[in-house]
Amino acid sequence: MALTTQLAVLPLVAGALCGAVTVVVLVRFRLYSRRVRLPFSLLMLAAGLWATGYGLRLAADSLATKVFLYHVSWVGAVFVPTLWFAFTLAYTGEERLLNHRGVAALVVEPVLVLTLLVVGSGGVLVGDHALASVPGGVVLTTRYGPAYGLHLLYTAAVGLAGAVMMGRLLVRGNGAYSKGAFALLFAASAPLFAFGLTLLGLWPHWFDPTPATFGVSAVVVLVALRGDGLFDVTPVARDFVFSQMRDGIVVLDDRGRVVEVNPAAAPLFTVDRSEAVGSYVADVCYNPLGMQALLADEREVLEVTVDTEEGRRHFEAAATRLGGDSGHERGWTVLFRDVTDYRQTEEQFRALIENSRDLITIIDRAGRRKYVSPSASHVLGVEAEELVGENSFDRMHPDDRDDARDVMEEIANTDEAVRTQIRSRHADGTWRTLDVVCVNLLDDPAVGGIVVNARDVTDRTSYQQRLRVLNRVLRHDLRNDMNVILGHADLLMDEIDESSAHHARTIRRKGESLVELGKRAREIDRTLDVTNRTRKPVEVTEPLGEQLDSLAETHPGVVVNRHLPDEAWVKATAHVTMAISNVVENAVEHNDRALPRIGVAVSKPREDVVEVRVVDNGPGIPDSELDALQSGRETQLQHVSGLGLWLVKWVLTGSDGSVSFENHSPRGTAVVMRFAAADPAREESNASASDGDAVEGRSAGGRASDDGVGERRSANDRPSEGDAVAAENDD
Repeated sequence: MALTTQLAVLPLVAGALCGAVTVVVLVRFRLYSRRVRLPFSLLMLAAGLWATGYGLRLAADSLATKVFLYHVSWVGAVFVPTLWFAFTLAYTGEERLLNHRGVAALVVEPVLVLTLLVVGSGGVLVGDHALASVPGGVVLTTRYGPAYGLHLLYTAAVGLAGAVMMGRLLVRGNGAYSKGAFALLFAASAPLFAFGLTLLGLWPHWFDPTPATFGVSAVVVLVALRGDGLFDVTPVARDFVFSQMRDGIVVLDDRGRVVEVNPAAAPLFTVDRSEAVGSYVADVCYNPLGMQALLADEREVLEVTVDTEEGRRHFEAAATRLGGDSGHERGWTVLFRDVTDYRQTEEQFRALIENSRDLITIIDRAGRRKYVSPSASHVLGVEAEELVGENSFDRMHPDDRDDARDVMEEIANTDEAVRTQIRSRHADGTWRTLDVVCVNLLDDPAVGGIVVNARDVTDRTSYQQRLRVLNRVLRHDLRNDMNVILGHADLLMDEIDESSAHHARTIRRKGESLVELGKRAREIDRTLDVTNRTRKPVEVTEPLGEQLDSLAETHPGVVVNRHLPDEAWVKATAHVTMAISNVVENAVEHNDRALPRIGVAVSKPREDVVEVRVVDNGPGIPDSELDALQSGRETQLQHVSGLGLWLVKWVLTGSDGSVSFENHSPRGTAVVMRFAAADPAREESNASASDGDAVEGRSAGGRASDDGVGERRSANDRPSEGDAVAAENDD
């Protein structure tokens, strides 16, 4: 067997190994980064094609076969240098260069060489082929042109450039990926060395060792893939994560010089990021003294404030020492975290707390104050610093301490806010009543205590106490005394002559008015002092019609004009019918005409509004009373006679309705009440959908059809002014 045939085994084995590596990387290691795996697989495929074509060419006998295999091997050979360079770009983290323009630039040279090879170059690249006898057999000889020399220079340049990039990575890298970089550099060194020997003419010209050395490269890669997980941790992944981190990262060597800086840490330096690398960190960062103290373990956290184009930013820095396996310190990593949003929120809350009139305190489980807001001087007359460390029970009224301790036990066992009232001693010796809300934040590491918000309600409590006393006097004492007066008035009318009886009747009439006033006050107190203020559909026409029927019986001299639809539903509290009735009663009782007239109408000026209008031909409501109602305050000159109008306003306000007054000329008043229209069918449907319970679609005294929901009709007729005042000319 000829020597050339024997030597052909080496590149053929190399080609098979390269093919095996290609299959293993593509099939078995699919989880590797595609940006690294794909160019490496193409590189090994091109190397395998080069080696296989060259080995078969050595073993072939005829000139035509050798020339054909020569072209086959060239297809792989021209792409190996370019693919090697592309792979090193991807592996070392410079994949940004592998964009569309970069890839197009890299393929120009191999595509141009293949084109010249296929279509013929006229001797510029490759000339004639011939067979030549050598001691080991017959080989193919080729005459090359000047373009071939340029191709060799390009191949050497990109091959060395890739090796330099990989070597630079090996020098700068750490243990996470240094083994992989070393394995790849070692795998590339054999072909590069063989190519160098051939290029320098230090190897027999009839045998090219470069394709055979790809077998060595393939074995090294297979071993690295199996043992070291060659692409499990790659610099491209590390660089991508390092550059994309939101927190700033600075790596320092053992002398405090900057080794690496990610983009997020750039604002922390007084110079550009590229200039910072290689400089002592204390020379190029803000707050150099603080940085030195941080690296010397004299402080755990460093606060840095930097003015940027986006405004003032706040950072917190923490340093971690880097140690080798032998315990030798290799440097530091400094983590910078942007805490600007946190600082702004903290400052806002601090401003709110420090300017709050409420006393805000943080106490421990035993009641000892850990923090006291500055408002302590306003609430208790004591500076906040004097209260810190003091037990909150010490200033508490003795009668309230047991209840406060019970509340403290309740707070410790719940996450919900607990509310109570206590009395605390003021610096002037008086007792201040505090409305207290407590929240358990003992398990919150940022608080570690119970937050107590205390508001001084001493004046409000005293005022409420006075109101309760006055209400009791009005409800009980006044009623009892007036009953005595009425009884004596009856006795006087039976014993005195007719000329003096009218005085007794006057006394009785005024007494009955005062009794009625007390009764009305009790009704208002009972009506408005309720916890359930739920708004629901209420039908208003039926109770209003019943009241007007009763009015015709009790006041036969009053002319009543009514314009009522079959039904009208409003969304209001259950007391709305009482308010409407009160307006009708006032229109009758305060009418001084010989022929009193009132007009009542219910209409829908809009689809979502129900309007109730009550018109009379009486003397009208004085402007002073209307001003008092609109302003919500009574004075000595502006006040409302009686409680009826206040009741109407309070009920309509609670029902989210409105009331307005129109004084007619020359006499008469129109009271206009507006409510939100309600659809009981829809309300019932919504309630059923939410909890499955039927909603009662009407209030007490309301009217419905057989199915519980009456037919809705609109009545746009309103009582005219003439309906109420037509009798004015009859007086």
